[in-house]
Amino acid sequence: MPRQADTPPLPIHSLREQILQHLTRCNRLVICAPTGSGKTTQVPQFLHRSNLIAGQIVILQPRRLAARIMAARVAAEMNCALGGLVGYQTRHDSRIGDATIIRFMTEGLLLRLLQSDPNLRGIGAVIFDEFHERSLVGDIGIALVRRLQESARPDLRMLVMSATLDVQLIREYLNCPAVETHGRAYPVNVRYLPARPVPRARTTAGRLSTRSLVPPWDLAADALRDILDAHEEGDVLIFMPGAYEIRRTIERCQALSGARRPLAIFPLYSELSPAEQDAALAPADCRKVIVATNVAETSITIPGIRHVIDSGLARIHRFDPRRGINVLAVEPISQASADQRAGRAGRTAPGTCLRLWPQSEHRHRPAHPAPEIQRLDLAEVLIQLYDLGIGDPAAFEWLTAPSSEALAQAQRTLEMLGAVDVSRPHELTQLGRTMARLPMHPRLSRMLVEAQQRGCLRRAVLWAALISERDVLAPGAAGRFAQEVSREFPATDLLVLEAAWELARDCGFDPARCEARGIRAGACRDVQRTQRLFLEALDDAGLRPSRHEDGAVEPLVKCLLVAFPDHLAHRRSDRNPACALTAGRRGALDPASVAQRAGLVLPIEISQIGQSDQSARTVLSVASEIAPQWLREVHPTLLRQERLTVYNPDTRAVEQLERATFLDLVIEESISGEPPPSRATELLAEQIVAGALRLRRWDEAVEQWIARTRCVARWFPQRGLLTYEPQDIRLIVEEICAGATRFSQVEDRPCLEAVKSALSWEDRQFVEQMAPQWLTLPGGRRMKIIYSDGAPPRGRARIQDLYGLEEAPTIAGGRLRLTLEILAPSNRPLQLTDDLPNFWKKLYPQLRKELARRYPKHKWL
Repeated sequence: MPRQADTPPLPIHSLREQILQHLTRCNRLVICAPTGSGKTTQVPQFLHRSNLIAGQIVILQPRRLAARIMAARVAAEMNCALGGLVGYQTRHDSRIGDATIIRFMTEGLLLRLLQSDPNLRGIGAVIFDEFHERSLVGDIGIALVRRLQESARPDLRMLVMSATLDVQLIREYLNCPAVETHGRAYPVNVRYLPARPVPRARTTAGRLSTRSLVPPWDLAADALRDILDAHEEGDVLIFMPGAYEIRRTIERCQALSGARRPLAIFPLYSELSPAEQDAALAPADCRKVIVATNVAETSITIPGIRHVIDSGLARIHRFDPRRGINVLAVEPISQASADQRAGRAGRTAPGTCLRLWPQSEHRHRPAHPAPEIQRLDLAEVLIQLYDLGIGDPAAFEWLTAPSSEALAQAQRTLEMLGAVDVSRPHELTQLGRTMARLPMHPRLSRMLVEAQQRGCLRRAVLWAALISERDVLAPGAAGRFAQEVSREFPATDLLVLEAAWELARDCGFDPARCEARGIRAGACRDVQRTQRLFLEALDDAGLRPSRHEDGAVEPLVKCLLVAFPDHLAHRRSDRNPACALTAGRRGALDPASVAQRAGLVLPIEISQIGQSDQSARTVLSVASEIAPQWLREVHPTLLRQERLTVYNPDTRAVEQLERATFLDLVIEESISGEPPPSRATELLAEQIVAGALRLRRWDEAVEQWIARTRCVARWFPQRGLLTYEPQDIRLIVEEICAGATRFSQVEDRPCLEAVKSALSWEDRQFVEQMAPQWLTLPGGRRMKIIYSDGAPPRGRARIQDLYGLEEAPTIAGGRLRLTLEILAPSNRPLQLTDDLPNFWKKLYPQLRKELARRYPKHKWL
């Protein structure tokens, strides 16, 4: 069918017939079309008008903003009301009805659809848009839809679309055709910053230190000035990694706006309210500058954008399975993401793109971003797969398989929460099935199941919403609400967040009134929407809030402890924020937390913040005080009491301890009596052998005796001499330490006799004879012999002391000629030899003249 008369021609229209022909013969198709080609808005209309599809056409978007904006645009093009033929659905917002056929949705909702109806009845096509972003739910969704097509729904169509797609990877995975169109609708002139050496400056100590690069907001402001000077037309889109960088960039750019060159500058990121987002996208009375995160990277077309300034950075979430913490770091974007961003400038007219990094660096960036499945926590996906009847996740047909370590970590989380049983690791327990029906992370669903049993479900739903959404308080605002909640036990940061949210709710989430109190009105609105979503989901899970809740905080905190036991942290001092966590982790309690007086705290958020291992720090936030006795009540199987004998490096003593551990975290320990003597001996010897402690009288004489004995054992293997192997040394050190519990008691004990006593009297005499410590020279002086492993024994003597010695002395019963290091009168080495006759005959005559001149007071023969 032809395009609507008022729809401008777009590159995707040239592919219309190919798309429909392929979908007539095959139920899958990959579409790779450039930014601005119109694939997001036009392909759903192609399908709707073709009569190929029986049922709804679902278009999955990675972001809520894109789902809402694209639905509105398609509805306008089709001349229908939003929520009628065309609608959208996100986690918090929905504009759909019984007549909706074209349905834009965020990706995460597909898994919930599959849970409620595994056959997706009533849906005729699923379109994965902007699939290059490789979100976790997108990867799972494409695998589940393919599985469904190959079983109950061969009639279901699936399309995968993007401008920067790895077409070969997707084609091979789906075993389907692909259509591509090349070139942008309009050209974009891409430029890079020139490579510049990093400036260096001296520190106060005089050492050279590398100074950080120019901040991206300063580079962006300079670039904007150049664009405004060089181009009289076109709005500007600036990409920054997060809200903080956006605010700094806007501050810098506002200085460029004036009466002669007015600018309308807007932020654009997902945490803004729909009204604030719409304001950034709406036409302005003057030239417009939009500073956005990667929310503006895909799908949406912003009218008037002709110039892009790209910082080349994005905030990336990663889950570290080794430490079990979330890492949020600013990282360079991939080449594909950079191409997506540049394409924003060529949607409606020729444009420019300035990348704030050198072209030489661009070549070393990855071609595509790492899939989320390789960098995020998999517990929520795993419980949903089990609920859908998927067996062993290692055998699941992943597009890109997650690491075995990440799968194992997710499995351990589900086992810890009771969602699966160790004996049947891939089947949900009854508790697990209940948890899977709640649209949240398994930790939060476990919290709500526990809250029903403790009679605090309704309030726990609000707490779960507060945990799920972004912080409702601006940085530094928590102190305004903290004073009252910190007075009683247990103090918890969730009471602070709850108080702020209630204040925002009571004032109708008014932005001005909320901002005056340091409250984020938009975040509070999201919390309310999430709270409603969770309350509505309780029925599906078979949970019912109690009509009367007593309002006590203790049961709620115990619910948190049920859900986050491995987050427990122990502070040794209330004057120090440093905490020990399970699995040997370390962190610091957020200074803004109200849980400052507790020895045991339970942080909900454990995040590593920073761009490198050197600058990163682990921060514990959204924390609650925990009473030690709660651990036995809530998790009796995880609490262990034991008596240990340990070495204390601070006191350099062996101590007998009573220790309580929760998982592997030490939460309490005390000295309890004297340690067993034998164990104290072993531990002290262990530290000495390892080199952590040093016996003062284990000196050169001891080491030389050991070396002499080893040499004799090598020369006379038939004797079977002890060679002081590590286990022999360990036994000797234990003899030295016998009866002691503190290192101070053994530090000065004699060692040589203990070492020699490891040999029989006869073997000791044999060593003395075959490897003597001294030899007497003709002049009467004694020469010390040095023994070592892997080198011949050596004697050192001044040349005058060797007068009269015609042959090199021998040891080992005459079997081994001694190597002599001959010294000048100043003890400086002259010659190393074991052929003394040759030395006297050939070398000495030449040396004697020089030595006599240099040392005239000495006698020279």
